[in-house]
Parts: sequence; C-alpha cells; structure tokens
Amino acid sequence: MSSAVPVIPQASNAQPFNPRLVFGLVAAGVLAFVALVMLLAFGEFIRPGRDGRAHFLSVSAVGYKGLVDLVGNFRAVQMIRTADGFDSVDLVVVALEPQSRPQDLARLLEQRENKTTLIILPKWVTMPERNRPGWVRGIAPAAGEMAGAILGSKVNVRIARTSAGTAEGSDILEGLRVPVPASPQVIEGSDIAPMVALPSGGALVARLGDQPHFILADPDLLNNHGLRDPRNARAALALIDALNTNAASGVNFDLTMNGLGDEARPNLLRMAFEPPFLVMTLALFIAAILAGVHGAVRFGKARAEARAIALGKSALVENSAGLIKLAGREPHLGGAYAELVRQDAARITAAPGWVQGEALDAYLDKLSRSDRPSFTSLAARLTAARDRHELMAAARALFSWKKDIIR
Repeated sequence: MSSAVPVIPQASNAQPFNPRLVFGLVAAGVLAFVALVMLLAFGEFIRPGRDGRAHFLSVSAVGYKGLVDLVGNFRAVQMIRTADGFDSVDLVVVALEPQSRPQDLARLLEQRENKTTLIILPKWVTMPERNRPGWVRGIAPAAGEMAGAILGSKVNVRIARTSAGTAEGSDILEGLRVPVPASPQVIEGSDIAPMVALPSGGALVARLGDQPHFILADPDLLNNHGLRDPRNARAALALIDALNTNAASGVNFDLTMNGLGDEARPNLLRMAFEPPFLVMTLALFIAAILAGVHGAVRFGKARAEARAIALGKSALVENSAGLIKLAGREPHLGGAYAELVRQDAARITAAPGWVQGEALDAYLDKLSRSDRPSFTSLAARLTAARDRHELMAAARALFSWKKDIIR
C-alpha cells in the first residue's frame, strides 16, 4: 500500500517585481513631477493669447494680436515686458483694461515724457465662450466708461449716437481718414485736444495734455474684430506711421500694463529656473538623481553588521581594558604587573621555591646587568606611577629587563 507524499514547493529566488517596470514607473513619476513644477512656474505664459482679454498677445475679438502681426509685416516690432523698454524713442502702444491701475499709467507716462505714446482704451464688457477657448462674447460697450477714471476726472468717455461714416484727421493726422465703427466710443475733456473728431462731437483720437501722448478712444479700429475690415487695417497702419516720429524704425507694444511683464507677477518658483539660480537648481536635481541611484543600486558588497559585544578572549581582554580605562584605574595596576614579572622571572631562571619576598628581589637584582637598573628600582618605579604615561614607560623598562635576563 502506497501513501502520497505531499510536495512542498521550493522557495523562488525570482524578483517579485519586474525591474524594468519599476524603473519605468519611477521615471514616469519624476517626469510628471518636473512637468507639474514647470507648469506651476510658467503656466501663465504658456497660452497667454487664449485668456480672452484685451492685450497684444490675445487672439480674441477684443485682443490686438492681429495688430502686432500686421505692423510686424512692415516695421520692426518689440514686446515690452520690463520698465526698461519705455526708454525707447520709438512709438509705444499701450492697451488699457478696466482693471488697469491709475498709478501704473501715471508712472508709464512720466517715464515716457517727450516720447510718443498711444493709449488704447477698452470698450467692450465681455464674457468667455463656453465651448470655444480664447473666444469671447460682447455684452455691452461699457468698459470705456469704467476705464475713463484711469485717465482722471477731467476726462469723459461715452458712446456717441451717430451713423457709420468716415472721420477726418487734423494736426499731425491731416489727411487721415478713419472709418467710424458702429456705436463709436469717443473721449472729451478740458485736457483733451481732438485729432480725429466726429461731426456730432467727441474724438476718436485725441492728444492728452501738451505731451506727445495720444488716446485712441474706440479700440474697434485696431482690435482683432475691427481689423477684419481692410479699411480699418489701412487706417491702423496710417495712424501708427503718422504718430511714430521715427517711422523708419520700429513699434513697441507694452505688456506690463496688462500684467504680462517679467516684473508684474514675481514668482519664487520661477526664479529657481532663471539665472543665476538655475545653476543651483540643476546641481540639486543632479544630486537628487545620484542619491536615487545610490539608494536603488548597491555599490560593492554589503557590510555585515558587527556584534555589539565581540566573542573570544581578545574581546574579553579589550572590554576589560576599556572598563579599567573608563574607571581611571590604570595607574593602580603597576604593582600587580610588577608582581607578575617577579614570579615569571623566578620561574624562568629556576629560582628556588622557598625564595620569596625581599630574598627573591635580591636574587633578581643579582641577575640584572651592571649597566642597567636593577629589578627592585624598576618595580618601585612601576608601583609609584601616577598616570598612564608613567605607567607605560615603567612597564616597558621592566619588560626590557626581563628580556635581558633570559637571553
């Protein structure tokens, strides 16, 4: 009769995880983390033209990306992201928004003293299109009245009641013909000098004070929606060339008033990826990678953990010596060592067993060389040692005496 013997499965030495899979997961996690950090640092600059606002990077109907592209076909174009760009002698075009701050505009105009500047007022209150990112829907032409307070209390911005037609320019804009938009927005005030005026009153383009600072009241002449009309495109180029005192050079478009400048919204995380801190960031990143590699891959054979208390006679002697040293009892061992050497020397030299005490010391002194200290003096020096250094010196001298007598 046979009986079944159960089979015990052998333990497998295979890895529970695929190393390639683990490495791929770690690499994907690192890349995802780096992408998240970069998005937090520079996310606001990735698609600034799709925010539906009225600035020179926006592709919405109220934006001015089309104006930048149009002027760029005929003139050098530069985007101003820092206050240093306002020192240029070329024309600077500024697009205001309802949320623009009066103190920022005052500082800009002060820096642009005696330099040609064109300020575009906002007009439309908009809302974003739900299914079309970057698109907006106009609600009412009321943003200009809200932005009028930015220019001061002596300025009035309103919507004129007039039919579409053409407005004629005057002064340095003599000969300029501007198509009048539907529901045109005009500007009036005691400090306003009309340069492109409507027959019914109010100015589409005006001069602010006695400085070469000009205001375009109706942005529909220059925004993306308005530039669909070829007449507006021709009038926009003619207006910019007429205002630019250095027409052969370029045109600058400001982004600082719209909060898109480099200094407008400081970001500590973004500073870590810009000079001079970029070098330190790269060094820390490389150090983190090396630390990860060091933790994942072993360098050399693993070191076995040592016992807290070693085994064997040597360990016992070392531990005992450590305790004696810790207790400060080393100098008190001189007499015991001297007695140990006395008995060992008597055994080696075959001294009679009945010779002990002073008689044994006298016997050992007779064995000493005449030119060397005697055993008695060396033993007394060892017993009188006060510290570890004296003890070691006396013990070495007594040990040398024992080697001399057994030669």
